[in-house]
Amino acid sequence: MPGRTNKETDCFTGDIVSEYVNLANQFTQDLSQALLAPMWTLFMAFAGLWIVIRGLQLAAFHTTIRDVTKEFMFVIIAAILLSGQGPELVNTIYSASLNMMGSAASVALAVGDQSDTAATAVNGTVPLGSGMKTLVCTAEEGVTNVFIMGSMIAKSASLTDPMPYLYALVLVLPYFLVLIVYFSQVVVSIFRVMMLAVLSPFLMLGFAFGWGRDMMKSGVKTLIAAFMVLFGSTAALAVMLYGISSLDIGVDPTQESVREMASITNPDFLLALAMGWLGTAFMTEATGMANSIAGSSLTNTAAGIITAGATATTAILSKPVIERLGNFRHNATKSVVDLIEKMKK
Repeated sequence: MPGRTNKETDCFTGDIVSEYVNLANQFTQDLSQALLAPMWTLFMAFAGLWIVIRGLQLAAFHTTIRDVTKEFMFVIIAAILLSGQGPELVNTIYSASLNMMGSAASVALAVGDQSDTAATAVNGTVPLGSGMKTLVCTAEEGVTNVFIMGSMIAKSASLTDPMPYLYALVLVLPYFLVLIVYFSQVVVSIFRVMMLAVLSPFLMLGFAFGWGRDMMKSGVKTLIAAFMVLFGSTAALAVMLYGISSLDIGVDPTQESVREMASITNPDFLLALAMGWLGTAFMTEATGMANSIAGSSLTNTAAGIITAGATATTAILSKPVIERLGNFRHNATKSVVDLIEKMKK
């Protein structure tokens, strides 16, 4: 496609996020259009009931004109919000929330990764969803060096020295999980924003009356908590990328550096391995911190299901490859043994 760079083309997770953002945006607009008439009908019914109840309370001297006037202001505000409720307002809420979330998270990511991709997101001059796409693309780009080093370690293995296969798998596995977990956190954050945009008509309706005013507050807290979760996950990823950059993993690898790296006694190898597992753990901890600060009840269930599903799918797809490698090693070893036996005879 014209105008796209190779980096954007190679970003598999970024394309998924971009498509999901656009589909979610279109869905929220269509649903808000369908809810517009029912919301007005429901609002008029509740407003009529409110007038009757407040009229009876005034007649029974259970309330005052001042209290009724104060509550009537909330009804007017809710009516103004609902009068502008539609695809345009929902799209504004959705796009503004995503852009703010993506730009705020990119500030933390830019500290750990100084590439042009991260800097673009911080500038805030990106279209809808590009901030989220930039986050996952930067994460994918950041762990590429680890995958390159893992591939080089695996290539250094031989029939007499199969341990590099194990070292390569141990090194790559946590970073693969980090990439999937962070991708899950991003798409779950998009879904949370989409749900808040979809539920915005109900929140605006409830804002008019005392029984529903707390729902608006809870919605705002949930949105802030979603921001914090993504920001915390991005901060954990940024620390991991910062550690990878400081170790120069996968940068201009040579046969000697690969052999030195592929060792359980190498401090750089152990540190790289620890950073991968710590990144995964800290991403899940970000949700708990956000709940503690914002008073929300967000969970990691959805992100965990996505991670488990992606991991299981990868394991199923890679099983034939592993079996072929095992058969190849078995056949090769058997051939070498047979050759030795023939030479003895």
